[in-house]
Amino acid sequence: KAVVSTQSTGEEGSLIDCQRKKNEFYYVTREEVQKVSDSGKHCVLEDANIYTVDQLQKSGIHPIVILVKCKSSHEIRSVRNCTSEQAVRTISKSNKLENEHLHKFTAIVSGSKCEDIFRSILSAISSHRESLWLPIS
Repeated sequence: KAVVSTQSTGEEGSLIDCQRKKNEFYYVTREEVQKVSDSGKHCVLEDANIYTVDQLQKSGIHPIVILVKCKSSHEIRSVRNCTSEQAVRTISKSNKLENEHLHKFTAIVSGSKCEDIFRSILSAISSHRESLWLPIS
């Protein structure tokens, strides 16, 4: 388990996500996401999880959350280098995410080829580009 110091990430509560990949830690802060957003671009958070979505929302950032869902292990293996077992586990995790957190997803996309999935993601982003989020008080 990693212990993160907020001194290196700025003000208290600015840390959105921390992930360890091999021997390196990757941090995402509210300020980094806001900087990208303020430049008129979308910030893509690879491997983000439900906790990350919750942290973004708590910090006043309303993300476009897209679940990429494959219908079969064959589809997963055609777009990702993995074993059959890993593909089955991915489908199981995806189904669990959808069932438990459906209300947090902006869109759920699928496709049998990378190009199809990419087009669906772009379409989901485009359809929400003009959305205006206001805080509920």
